[in-house]
Amino acid sequence: MNALLARYRDSLSPALRRYYRASLWPSLLFIALAVLHKWAIRLPGLTLPVRLALVLAPVLCMAWLFACYLRFLRDCDELERRIELDALAWAAGSGLLASLVAVFLLDAGVVAWPARQVAGVSGLLLVGGYGLARMLLRRRYP
Repeated sequence: MNALLARYRDSLSPALRRYYRASLWPSLLFIALAVLHKWAIRLPGLTLPVRLALVLAPVLCMAWLFACYLRFLRDCDELERRIELDALAWAAGSGLLASLVAVFLLDAGVVAWPARQVAGVSGLLLVGGYGLARMLLRRRYP
């Protein structure tokens, strides 16, 4: 198992290794704040400013993570940048199409999904589409 992890680590570009190291803290902080948010919204005595802070704190962590990703894009070579930008474009396009289908299905009354479920699934489609496109593009450009 260690040999497999070492081979994977050695196959990463220096820019990607730096990105993984830089994104560790915002990712862990996001998870902790998301769990805190789910726990805290059940408390009845929270004031509106505290609720607002709990809602916006995970968003700030995602903005920090996005800044790390933009720094990674700046530091990587041309081929890696092209793969990343193509993967983002594919994910955005497929996510847009999926949300368009969901809007039309909801509007026609064919399905009755709750808004929270639609938002969560659309976010997962974006992340999953990015991961799938990135994997396929990495195979295309070895």
